[in-house]
Amino acid sequence: MATNLLLTPELQLQAFERRLLDRFRTTTIFNRWGWQKSIPAGQGVAVNWRRMEVIRPVVTASTSTWPADATYTSASGARLTEGTFHTPSVIASWASVTATVQQFGQAAYVSEINMAQGIDPQEAEYIENFSESMTDLLDLVTRDVLLGATNLQYANGRASASAVISGDFLNLTELRKAKRTLKRANAEPVEDGKYVVLVHPDTSYDLEGDTNIITPWQYGGAGNGSMNRNQLFDVTFKDLPLGFRLYESSIVPISRASGYGDVYNSWVIGRQYYGTAKLSALPARVIRHMPGTSGVTDPLDQVGTIGWKANWAAVILAQNNGVLIKHQTSAYTGTRAGL
Repeated sequence: MATNLLLTPELQLQAFERRLLDRFRTTTIFNRWGWQKSIPAGQGVAVNWRRMEVIRPVVTASTSTWPADATYTSASGARLTEGTFHTPSVIASWASVTATVQQFGQAAYVSEINMAQGIDPQEAEYIENFSESMTDLLDLVTRDVLLGATNLQYANGRASASAVISGDFLNLTELRKAKRTLKRANAEPVEDGKYVVLVHPDTSYDLEGDTNIITPWQYGGAGNGSMNRNQLFDVTFKDLPLGFRLYESSIVPISRASGYGDVYNSWVIGRQYYGTAKLSALPARVIRHMPGTSGVTDPLDQVGTIGWKANWAAVILAQNNGVLIKHQTSAYTGTRAGL
């Protein structure tokens, strides 16, 4: 082939698609259900939630007719005697939970040449990307607090996380056990009369194979209300049988266990399980410092910065209003490095 028919290197310019590819980020789910509080200016950085504990309508217990953990026992202790002054004996107790707000942020340098001559819109992309990163990080802050749950359930009745083994998957039976725990504690549902379930996509996969979940869709018809549309044709189930609403995210954590291997975490939560807090005087924002605004630290106006800053706190308000289930999945049942 004649060499004069080929483009010379200086003429071989790349063609660029002006519309950038989408960023595929995790779904943020942990900050959807917290009781949100804003701390006004001049009121410190800590917020306190308080609750007067339930006053039971009894003062004596009957161990012969009720299980040891029953909420209501015998009413005989509150019986009044005609003609006798009642002596008050109830002393109310209070519960208090405090969260302290902390600041979080990220930033990046941008050069004047990058901003002026870059083929892609540098500033706009940084701003949008940092906004997404901020949302992700604040969700992680809340997630990590919820990992401190003490109301734990281990799949298949195992005694600990290290005892959870292959085949100990999350299924409708395990969800019903968690619901029983919440109902015994009088924890109320969160959304549309349902308890919210937070799971990893690997866990969703196992739930989609649970015949106790898919059979009602296959043979039970569409039903009423939220069941009008058969969810077998959806990407992910939203409503599960017997009062559960499912939300999934890839940031639902997999924890390192000391025994068989890594375990998955899934939450079943009721109303007012946890709270989140922020400072109203310092709202979350993206911050831009353009080249030429740094003074003597940038004498030739070459560098600027773009970043974000936010403040956030999370705390479990009532341990009994949520259950953290430790289990395996069919996707992975051993120890995986780097988790």
